[in-house]
Amino acid sequence: MAAGTRRPRVAIGGLIHETHGFAPTKTSLADFRSTWYEGQDLVAAMRGTRSGIDGMLDGARRQPDPWHILPTFYAAAMPAGLVEDAAFDALLSQLCGAMRAALPVDGVLLHLHGAMVTESCLDAETEIVTQIRRIVGAGVPIVVELDMHGNINPALAEQADALLAYNTNPHVDLYDRGVQAARILGASLRREIRPVTHVRNFPVMLAPQLTDTDDLPLRALHQRARTMEEDSRVVCISLMGGFAYADTPWTSAGALVVTDGEPELASALAAELEEILMRHQDVLSFQSLEPHQAVRRALEHPGGPVILVDSADNIGGGTPGDGTDALRAMLEARVEEGTVMIADPEAVTACQRAGAGNRIRLAVGGKSDAFHGEPVEVAGEVMALSDGVYPCELETHHFAAFYGDTLDMGDTAWLRVGGVNVLLNARKTPPFDLAQLRGIGIVPERQKMIAVKAAVAYRTAYLPIAAAIIEMDTGGLCTANLKRFAYRHVPRPIFPLDPMATD
Repeated sequence: MAAGTRRPRVAIGGLIHETHGFAPTKTSLADFRSTWYEGQDLVAAMRGTRSGIDGMLDGARRQPDPWHILPTFYAAAMPAGLVEDAAFDALLSQLCGAMRAALPVDGVLLHLHGAMVTESCLDAETEIVTQIRRIVGAGVPIVVELDMHGNINPALAEQADALLAYNTNPHVDLYDRGVQAARILGASLRREIRPVTHVRNFPVMLAPQLTDTDDLPLRALHQRARTMEEDSRVVCISLMGGFAYADTPWTSAGALVVTDGEPELASALAAELEEILMRHQDVLSFQSLEPHQAVRRALEHPGGPVILVDSADNIGGGTPGDGTDALRAMLEARVEEGTVMIADPEAVTACQRAGAGNRIRLAVGGKSDAFHGEPVEVAGEVMALSDGVYPCELETHHFAAFYGDTLDMGDTAWLRVGGVNVLLNARKTPPFDLAQLRGIGIVPERQKMIAVKAAVAYRTAYLPIAAAIIEMDTGGLCTANLKRFAYRHVPRPIFPLDPMATD
């Protein structure tokens, strides 16, 4: 290697944001401040989190030739609307400045998302890696770990040596893929492999509700990809579910195929994976029930809890988390032991003023935009108040891997309206961990039904206790009906906006 006999110097960093291009609320620099780590603070914060960065750090320690790790900068924000240009400029400047300070470097490991969009840049990840490539030089290998919900511009593969994404949704393998990213970089530094990445975008957009990797269609693609990886010329294969709410020229499902200096092979394998997806067009449409029907079905089901999936208000996809359709349906059906979590700082403050043990009348939810229902007028008892900070019960889930092993929902109130438990929090928080309910005193296993604002990521925590799963067709920015959005940049024709192409 160019470094001679000295320890290889490897820089590590990342920027994470999944951008909903149709969300009205933009993402500011302040939104990144809660997950903002510089230098050695990055190592201290991410060690033990089972995140991609944690995997990279452990993978570095496992190398036969010990590395000198140079932690640069890492920041992440909850999914939301377009990232403000000023925020992106500041984040990129911070990362690039830390990368310059680390020079000289022999290799770079990055954890990015793949669906970050700013006010004026449709492809933030390629801009990030392009800038870093200019800093470190042409001969330095760069390996990038991505979310499998990224929309990948083939130009990204021209700047990075290897791209790999999570194999799982819910995302429980960020750490493992981080370790693998370090392994690929190590083999590149030792000149054992010469990785080349082929990016193929399929003519299909998948609603996030269809991207569970244990279900079709992605299950079939992963099964074939694992067989393909038995070929010694194949370094790794990633299947991309894409992020349909980021309106870009690369928004689609797809494949990333990394081979050892075999670009033609990579292209052929990616094309075969596309053919497999197209053969599963019968499962590319999402089925769900209107909220009142879903609640009635849950009441008819023996036992509980029945999980009502409010995927159109998927917080992990950038929604405000204050949709009221499920709450309204539960209240009208007079449900006993139903639970809904709603992000509503105004309502939390009202409950704090009333105090625990007292009754209050107030409007709940539906205050962020016109997509997630009207506020619901309720009267109930404030059962408990909390700062909303609880240790996670699970070690391997999406939230902990990005944001740490402690939930921070902001000030939180438990309001009981009739038989319905309304968990109000000041900070929108995806349903990735049962500590969100149990921490304030709601016992999830005793509920008849629980509404979760997610598409797939809730399953790690909630499937083990679920008596049944019912998908709801609620209003919201993360609806599975992609035809509701006014796309301007996606490639056409593309399913489901256009008919499925047939030979």
